[in-house]
Amino acid sequence: MAVSGSRMLRYAATPASRVGRHLFWWTLFVGFEYLVFSQWQQQPVVTWGFVLKDTVAAVASYYFFSLVLLPRFLLRRRWLLTALGMGAIYYFWALLCYVCFTLFDHYNLISKDAYEYMHRFLDGSLWEGVFSWRSVSMGLSDFAVTIVPPILLRFIQFLLASSNQSLRLQRENLTLEVSFLKAQVNPHFLFNTLNNIYTMVVKQDERAPDMVAHLSHLMHYTVYESDAALVPLSQEVGFLEAYLELERLRYGQKVTISYHKADLPHDYRLTPLLFFPFVENAFKHGVDSSLDASWVAIKLTAEAEQLHFEVSNSLAPAAPSRAFGGVGIANVRKRLALHYPAQDYQLTIQAAPDTYRVTLTLRLQPPAPAGSPTAPPPLAEAAPPQVIPLAGRP
Repeated sequence: MAVSGSRMLRYAATPASRVGRHLFWWTLFVGFEYLVFSQWQQQPVVTWGFVLKDTVAAVASYYFFSLVLLPRFLLRRRWLLTALGMGAIYYFWALLCYVCFTLFDHYNLISKDAYEYMHRFLDGSLWEGVFSWRSVSMGLSDFAVTIVPPILLRFIQFLLASSNQSLRLQRENLTLEVSFLKAQVNPHFLFNTLNNIYTMVVKQDERAPDMVAHLSHLMHYTVYESDAALVPLSQEVGFLEAYLELERLRYGQKVTISYHKADLPHDYRLTPLLFFPFVENAFKHGVDSSLDASWVAIKLTAEAEQLHFEVSNSLAPAAPSRAFGGVGIANVRKRLALHYPAQDYQLTIQAAPDTYRVTLTLRLQPPAPAGSPTAPPPLAEAAPPQVIPLAGRP
């Protein structure tokens, strides 16, 4: 089924498919015109003459609008030229009507029922029958129901396609931003972590293998596992814990890290990498050499399907004011707005003289059904690394 659907989508984008769709819709237009004019009970040549006249005018007007007026004038806000173009479309149709009615009159094909209708345009000169205000006022109603609908449908189609393209570009841009977010594991952080691991290896510190495992977990998650639209909460929490352990290794006793989690429905799912920018910024702004005791506190709890995430950090009262967040936080805001309805999340950022706090309440998605493509495959090789207990706040 998936292969068949993919083939149909590829065919729908081919020129042959587009030509086929246009032919189909114009065939429907011809059928509708014939249904309307056949009710006049005229001779077949008159009926088909009306159909041919309106079809030629509608087809020419549709493609003139699509290929000239819309891209060259309307989209460039050249309103006067657009209005002149629509006027040219009307007068082209009016001239076709005049020529068609003249031929019918010349060969005495006009019946008594249609005589009055056609001679509204034929009485008088060409100017009076086509260009005069009297002729325009009589012809606009027929023009509006015959030529305008295809043009209007084309404009609506353009608006919908533009909206879809804008949404697609927004999603692609967001995907690029997410990729950038994944690459935001600070090079200085990696350098310091690897340097500390090297020192521990030289000193034969028994914690070194665990730290390597945590770093490996961090890299594996950002590169491979976070590509999915939704990931199990357990994976996001595991990534967060691995990151906290690496920061604990980096800062040692200089920073008190408090981490608390309780009652988490680990099989429930959420958008990946929502917590990381907030925690990273907490360490970036919460660790200050002017403080006697810097600290970062993270709390994760859940109630029903609501996840409550809170991260707070110390601030030096005398420190210069710095913008909190930057690209990473703005990225999370946009991802939340795109992936979650407004009623499904609440993000609050509070600043105090000595504390910065971020609170995120989020509605979790139910677990993926067994065998679903979105369900994560079971780990086949190594067990997840053992997390070293974090130092609590005094």
